[in-house]
Amino acid sequence: MSLSGRLETLDLAGILQTLAVGSATGRLTLTRLDAHAVLVLRRGRVVYAAGASSPETLAARLLRQGLVGEADLLDALRRQHEGEEPRRLSDVIVDMGLLASGTLQAVVRGHMQELVTELLSWKSGFFRFEPAADPDAPLPEVDLGDFVLPGGLAPQELLMRAVTAIDAGTVPPIRRPPGLLRAAGRDEPDATLAPGEATPPPRRAPTGSFPVDFTGEALLSLLRFVSQILGRAVVFAVDGGVARGVGEFGVAPPPGGEAAHDTVLSLREPSIVRLAVERRRTYAGPLEPTAANLALADRLGGAEVGSAVAIPLVVRGEVRFVLYGDNAPGPRPIGPLDALESAAARTARIIEKTLAARESEGHA
Repeated sequence: MSLSGRLETLDLAGILQTLAVGSATGRLTLTRLDAHAVLVLRRGRVVYAAGASSPETLAARLLRQGLVGEADLLDALRRQHEGEEPRRLSDVIVDMGLLASGTLQAVVRGHMQELVTELLSWKSGFFRFEPAADPDAPLPEVDLGDFVLPGGLAPQELLMRAVTAIDAGTVPPIRRPPGLLRAAGRDEPDATLAPGEATPPPRRAPTGSFPVDFTGEALLSLLRFVSQILGRAVVFAVDGGVARGVGEFGVAPPPGGEAAHDTVLSLREPSIVRLAVERRRTYAGPLEPTAANLALADRLGGAEVGSAVAIPLVVRGEVRFVLYGDNAPGPRPIGPLDALESAAARTARIIEKTLAARESEGHA
């Protein structure tokens, strides 16, 4: 499955989720004027990552973190380059007894996490995925690269941890080539250098009236993840004959208007939310001009909605929540649906386990 295009159309979250769903194997490159990154996937899992604004090698990272001394690292590099056959530096370090394999894997995971977190901030640029003809064939970066995890990491895990780091404000500072942005007349830390291109508005953080327990955390995490794919979204809690908004992101209500997470929709009236509840499956397509849908669009800011998606979260056999999302007012299409549905299903399972644990504690 070849894949190429612009990050303005499909960002890293959407790309990785698409490749994960397809269990793809190959090389993903992302490029813009001031940086270049490479991720290698095997059967839908990220096994190698390098580039972006950080040229740091594995040896430099180990030295910076104080895990291996300079003399030992020089010795490891010497053994690596004097060996009869090419070997990864990490294998040499483990064989020398300088670090345990688990510790090295944690270092590589940390590097991958930082890289993906930075790449999520790229709002424009180019991407290309070159599939491997044989998933089991050798991949040059994996065979000889520094930052390799043979078992790989699931893209969903990388993306969720990246969004959490962004929300918590723990993202490492981005190191860019000095003077490049100034030379292009751009000072924004997330600038992309495309001539005449406007800086995108900051993405609104998820807000709402979530339950004060892990159910609320699960819904908030779902919105954080979805914010990397859709322009805006609302989570509705289904209770009897109504759906009440409990959380949102990317929504700009009209002045003096009610917040989207305070919206109440009657399930007796035709709407996209009612469709998801009654059919118990995802609806993706045009937002039909029913009274309830038009009122919802007004509550979200009044922009015309071309396509929208509504995904039911089935908990214990019943639709307990519905995730609504769209990309208004822009023309960007909805997608990838598989990634959205997978995230919603995982959230539903977490809520089920939370309810079961709560009941267990009540009977204890």
